[in-house]
Amino acid sequence: MFDMIPLALCFALLFAVSFLPPDNARHEVDRLGRLSVCMPNLYPPLVTDNADMPGFEVELMQEITERLGWRLNIVSNASMGRDFNPRNWRINRAQCQMLAGGIAINSTTSSFLDTTQPHLVTGWALVAPPGATIDTVESPVGFMAGLTGLDRIGLGQYIRQRGITATIVNDAATLRTRMEAGDYDAAITEALLASTTFSDTDLAITVLGTPLERIPLGMGFWKGDLTLKRAVESAVADIRADGTLAQLAERYDLDAGILCPSETGRC
Repeated sequence: MFDMIPLALCFALLFAVSFLPPDNARHEVDRLGRLSVCMPNLYPPLVTDNADMPGFEVELMQEITERLGWRLNIVSNASMGRDFNPRNWRINRAQCQMLAGGIAINSTTSSFLDTTQPHLVTGWALVAPPGATIDTVESPVGFMAGLTGLDRIGLGQYIRQRGITATIVNDAATLRTRMEAGDYDAAITEALLASTTFSDTDLAITVLGTPLERIPLGMGFWKGDLTLKRAVESAVADIRADGTLAQLAERYDLDAGILCPSETGRC
């Protein structure tokens, strides 16, 4: 008799599941013909304020929605891009059906959202002459935090342990100018920003690894909206397979090392 209890519980669970509301997320977007996506109002190169080059992820979303037959409605949110914790963004289903523009794929995000496989990776990056490493560069180095919520305290400890001092620079143009003037032999900044700022130079861009964080980036969906997630993931797979993703990355001067999967086959 006791052997029948687990089996009875399984049938009871299956019966209960049949009463759950259906996942109509994809159907609702198809019905409206429009996908509303919450994105940062500024997070270059993913989201910019340039109408001719609105950003890598803006154009990626335009490509996705065009292929799926939807209009794209971007809902700007100033908190996104400054903090990787989506609970701090004050976003809900009434505002958007999807989140993009630098969504971190980590345990915090996954407890709040369903996420795609990553297509980019970010972290602190060293910008230096080829062959130089974090252990061989000389102080001071230029430092620009950018807009992300990367761990600055951890970075500070990391470079102090190596006897490196850093000078804070407030914008990317100044950082590049001072590097070109020889004020710094090297700089540290967020990897995406480094990729677009120094892509046309001979300097090497290296995303720093352990113990510093490397954060894979993807797209987010509300829990349970699997039909919408699968549709978008299928479109992204096609965009990657036909070379459009690589073309977008080249258009925004994104280094191949921050694409996922990278040349090594991983992020």
